[in-house]
Amino acid sequence: MSFEMEARTAARWLGWLTVIAVAALLTWQTTVLMKHRALSRTRVVVVAPTAVQIGTVDQDALVKQILGSDGVNEQALAAIVSRGEPMLTASAEFLAGRYEHEHNRDEQALHHLLRATEAAPTNAGLHTWCAMVMLNSGQTANALTEAERAAELEPETAQVQLILGQVYYEAGRVPEAIAAWEHSLRLAPNTELSERLEKARREASVEQHFTEEARGHFLLRYEGGQPAAALSDDLWHALEGDYDELSAELGFAPKTTITVVLYSAQQFSDVTKAPAWAGAINDGKLRIPTGDLRNMTPQLEALLRHELTHSFVHSAVPNCPVWLNEGLAQLEERRSVDSLPAEVQQAVRTGSFVPLARLEGSFQKMSPEEARRAYAESLAAVEYIRSAKGMDGVRWMLGKLSEGERNEAALRGVIFGGYDELDRETEAYLAKHMAGN
Repeated sequence: MSFEMEARTAARWLGWLTVIAVAALLTWQTTVLMKHRALSRTRVVVVAPTAVQIGTVDQDALVKQILGSDGVNEQALAAIVSRGEPMLTASAEFLAGRYEHEHNRDEQALHHLLRATEAAPTNAGLHTWCAMVMLNSGQTANALTEAERAAELEPETAQVQLILGQVYYEAGRVPEAIAAWEHSLRLAPNTELSERLEKARREASVEQHFTEEARGHFLLRYEGGQPAAALSDDLWHALEGDYDELSAELGFAPKTTITVVLYSAQQFSDVTKAPAWAGAINDGKLRIPTGDLRNMTPQLEALLRHELTHSFVHSAVPNCPVWLNEGLAQLEERRSVDSLPAEVQQAVRTGSFVPLARLEGSFQKMSPEEARRAYAESLAAVEYIRSAKGMDGVRWMLGKLSEGERNEAALRGVIFGGYDELDRETEAYLAKHMAGN
């Protein structure tokens, strides 16, 4: 074969290899994109009881029949349903729905749960499960119908009133949420619910005369005739722009309208009881102290993007470790380790590195100095992951966490090491970027 023919043959093979490689890359990108679009869901703090008693059916035995290593055995489920026994059908469909919900497949879960309520329409537990999953899926109006039906069936059940209150709260009906939660607490003590109730009471007191304005993906709440028209327009523009950019960058978005509440400094303190160093709070609503501000500032714009990032993360990964959540939020507000304030850099240089496993929980009870270090380390950790694996690595970890994988297991899939490895790399990353400052 001549040199010229060999060259043409090699060129053809190279062309085919290029086509194959590009096709593989596009397939991989499409898979990642679709997978992360599936992350879009809203989680609530309250969950229905794991078990729902339906007649006298032995659910443990039923689980063995319809659930296997590959998930729900639809053929076995259909065979049980075909027997025409309502309580048996309701139990089997409930178990299938519970399994799908536990594996973050709420569309499939709701399909089974609705079939369960058709078979056992007077079971309040099934209606509370439907309400919870609907709320997770952004179907607030439908969730309210199911929660109110459960309360009609069993008004004196603490868990039913608790979930009814949560649905009312998410629907913006805070006084009714307070009444339901008070009812629940009269039936059964619940420390977590007591705290939530007190906060709802403070919120209702402060915001009773607030104005509401809905645009696009957001509901804005503020006192009286404030904010100024210019600030209001700038807020919408900034929030919608950030929403579009975060949707594209993260590959998912919240399904529900995001509430943004603007406070004076005193109102913010009265409602949230946040530490003095907190610039804003995102507890499902973006709570922003703007004071007498009349125009958008770079600081407010960065704060809005930071808190909006939390809304995105919470919608997909409700149990996201705080270091990852806060690190990503700082990254999205265009902050970097190189631009950390001098006092933070000094605190990082002089203090000892806090293992990131100890930063999985809330920073709210930290002192100002501890919080500065926690935020700096969180930023450095996520910035390091992005530098090593790109945003694909960050998205992949969020995806794994949304599927229920444990924090360290998801981390190992990204950096091929656990917390010890991440601590070493993050500390080295910080030292390198602090050296020249």
